[in-house]
Amino acid sequence: MVKKIVLPNGGMMLGPSIIGQSELLKKWLFPPKTFYICQTIAYFGCMMFNFLIGVRIDVTIMTRLGKKAWAIGIVSLLIPLIMSSIILILLRLVLTLDQTSLKSLFAIVFVFSTGSVHTTAVHLADLKLLNTEIGDIALSASMVNGIICLLLITAINTQKQSSLKKDKSYNWMTVSFVVMVVFIICVLRPIMLWMVRKTPEGKPIKESYIMSVFLMLLGCAFVSELIGEHYLVGTVIFGMAVPDGPPLGSALTDRLDTMVSAFYLPLYFLYMANKFKLFLIDARSFLIVQAIAIIATLGKIAGTMMLPSIFWKMPVSDVLSLGLLMSANGLTQFIYLQTALNHKTVNEKYYADALITLIWLTGATTPIVKFLYDPSKKYLSLNRRRTIEQSTSDTELSLMACIHSQENTPSIINLLEMSNPSLENPICFYVLHLIQLRGRSTPLFIDHQPTCNRENPPHSASYSQHIINAFRSYEQQNSNNVVVKLFTSISPYETMHNEICMQVAEKRVCLLIVPFHRRWITDGSSESAAPIRALNRHLLRTAPCSVGILIERGTLSRNNPLTSVSFFSVGMVFIEGEDDREALAYAMRMAHHPNIRITLVRIMEPRKNNKNLRYRDPDGDLIHRFKVECIQIKRHDYKEEIVRDSVEMVNVIRSLEGCFDLILVGRRHTSESNLFSGFSEWNEYPELGPIGDMLVASDSTFNGSVLVVQQQKKSGVGYHDLRLDSGIIKTKQETVTIVEVPCDRKVRPII
Repeated sequence: MVKKIVLPNGGMMLGPSIIGQSELLKKWLFPPKTFYICQTIAYFGCMMFNFLIGVRIDVTIMTRLGKKAWAIGIVSLLIPLIMSSIILILLRLVLTLDQTSLKSLFAIVFVFSTGSVHTTAVHLADLKLLNTEIGDIALSASMVNGIICLLLITAINTQKQSSLKKDKSYNWMTVSFVVMVVFIICVLRPIMLWMVRKTPEGKPIKESYIMSVFLMLLGCAFVSELIGEHYLVGTVIFGMAVPDGPPLGSALTDRLDTMVSAFYLPLYFLYMANKFKLFLIDARSFLIVQAIAIIATLGKIAGTMMLPSIFWKMPVSDVLSLGLLMSANGLTQFIYLQTALNHKTVNEKYYADALITLIWLTGATTPIVKFLYDPSKKYLSLNRRRTIEQSTSDTELSLMACIHSQENTPSIINLLEMSNPSLENPICFYVLHLIQLRGRSTPLFIDHQPTCNRENPPHSASYSQHIINAFRSYEQQNSNNVVVKLFTSISPYETMHNEICMQVAEKRVCLLIVPFHRRWITDGSSESAAPIRALNRHLLRTAPCSVGILIERGTLSRNNPLTSVSFFSVGMVFIEGEDDREALAYAMRMAHHPNIRITLVRIMEPRKNNKNLRYRDPDGDLIHRFKVECIQIKRHDYKEEIVRDSVEMVNVIRSLEGCFDLILVGRRHTSESNLFSGFSEWNEYPELGPIGDMLVASDSTFNGSVLVVQQQKKSGVGYHDLRLDSGIIKTKQETVTIVEVPCDRKVRPII
């Protein structure tokens, strides 16, 4: 929020209060000839900003809002209005206030009582709380609050415009407004839906369609002014009618976000904050506005906290964070204040008081919420470790895989088949399709499970449907051995790890499998995506289960497990440590699959050779179990390699190239021996550990797939690895595919 606070501050400094007092600077910065040009551009920027707000709002969410959202949204508006109005009435009895001051103060009461889904979403994004329970409630409640405020402002503006005339203009404006809304919904929105249908799947929308939407936007703003409403009303309503998400909503936000935030909004702040006049402020009016704003803010917090704490038994720290988020002010309140000034509802003196209050209240909210609420505590405080090594063989094994695109599907299904689901050892497999949040403000979590009352019809326009169909087909082929549950998560990459970790904790998953950020293409080239790499690093730090990073190369990504039976040769490189034990425990489960051959390669130092480690350490105990359970199956093998230093170990690893379809390795090794000397200096991918990095580095000729495994750390403790905190090497960034989510899928209810 620092950048958003600095923008009006810069305009205030350039205004008549400080720099603008110099006639020379005023002549060069704000010459009279360019005044109307700057004003027009500033208003145009405000219009585009409000249009983007409407585009990001998913109107269909209103039909899924629960009682909690409606209750909090209404109460968080009514209580601050009532409390601040009572304070104003009491001040009127004590102090002498003229009619103009009362009119300005009542407008300020309304401004500081309003809420906005955009303001709340911006604060949640800054705090990285969009995917949390508090974020869901705050977005839902602020949407109710914001819609009610928009309707009230429209009604007040209509009444004010009609009061200027003596005829029946109020009825005419109301009818015209209804006709405009109906025209947008029944004519313009179907046209935009037609544009979406005409756009091929995975292709960008035509530029002619984008220009047509811009012309519709200008037309709606003009008609809104023509019928007597504020031009922003038609802009927001038209923005809400635009189909959110790809391909149209995301294309509009991609084109407009940078231009609006970097050019139009700063100019709008510069122009509007230039009306701030410090010399008009007096102590009496300033204290009155401060009291009203503080009471309104406390009313928002109290109204938000009251219902969840009493009826839903939420923790005090959570409801206080929720109250602070609902009371946060931002650009929307600033625009409301500017509109009141332009309509002469607020005079310049109280406008200056309110602007200062708006700035310091905005800056005070964010750090308090950041201190109070940490979403990771809910999944880092688990009392039980969930690992494959500690899971028993006679219980159902829960695994989860994250998928970014349908290219990840074959290798994930092959890995699921290699995990050996059977009647004796069934697997519950959760598939989480991850989509970057673009073109909308609210994250979505969609459950694709079929219900008893209806079937899931195919959705040919959905990119997710191909993934769903593939896993459903595999589940049908192995109906007695595996249960597949599919979900889609649409959220920002910065907070996506919170959603994944919450699902892992809720589903009691033992191993989370995520794709590597680098993808190899058939011609030998590769593409990488930095956001996916950052996501994987977050998961390695905070996931409440074991994590496996799957590097997709070779036959594992090319074979189709649904149409053919494949035989795989799997290698397991074991050195020492809990991560190697977790990888070996997973390999031992694979060893019972009739089409898989396991080769365990143990790398040892000479001083550890020829020693019976069976009863001395867990590493030797697990290797002994592998020999007892698996070596008797003749297709499996066990090898020991004695190495003295890192050079010999590199030679052993290099000798494995071309021998296996998949190699399992542990990520971390705590040994300080000569085997790992110098590795940290040239690691290209620290998140893969020294062995995994060696197999997939740029100079490696290994053409098989690699699964790098990290065992879950001690419960209640987030893992901190300095190597994960190092800067990400800049690579050619892959353009992340943004897809449209099926409208007919079950969506998690909004509270």
